[in-house]
Amino acid sequence: MSSLSPLLPLAVGMAISPLPIVAVVAILLSARGRTAAPVYTAAFFTVTLAAIAVGALTASGASSTAPDAGGNVVVLALGALLTVGFTVMAVVSWRGRPRPGTTPTPPGWLSAMDAITPGRAAGLGVLMAATNGKNLPLELKGGALIGAAHLALPLAVLLCVVLAVAGSLTLIVPTALGATGIPRIVSALDRLKSEMIEHNAVIMTVLFAVLAANEAAHLVHQLV
Repeated sequence: MSSLSPLLPLAVGMAISPLPIVAVVAILLSARGRTAAPVYTAAFFTVTLAAIAVGALTASGASSTAPDAGGNVVVLALGALLTVGFTVMAVVSWRGRPRPGTTPTPPGWLSAMDAITPGRAAGLGVLMAATNGKNLPLELKGGALIGAAHLALPLAVLLCVVLAVAGSLTLIVPTALGATGIPRIVSALDRLKSEMIEHNAVIMTVLFAVLAANEAAHLVHQLV
């Protein structure tokens, strides 16, 4: 089970996603927020779980073809790609940060959140999860680790679900809190949205750098 220890940092990396968090908060603050936000979060979670399952099935299939190395090759390849990819993303994110004294520009789609319907919220959840350039590789890597561990099917499925829940936790928690309608919570969520937009570039730069370092360390550990 020690081969599954990298799942925790992968889950943390998946969970810290400013734009999906901003989206769920904006939906919660809309007129239909209490019904639309759970749909958005459920759609995001479903796509996340599907990506993890693809990674698990791919590694499991490789293991059955070449039991001694197949699954590990998939994990190593993903680890190498993630190390390089996250390093590049960290540099790009840092270079693209707003200059001092410049107000960050909110994403254009935020203006449509006030009138969002549950159906559109579901579509947005799928889009956010399916086009998340940071989360998709992490989900595939997490699934690959589970698939390469040669676990019993029920345990493997359970781990996939747990990883998907952990990776979606920063959407699940605000959705649950926002559903209460308590004014202090609503006000706190509004402040959170503003802070996430303002500091998005710095948050993502630090996160990408940490993820790159973690993947590099894991890769070296596997190769030594």
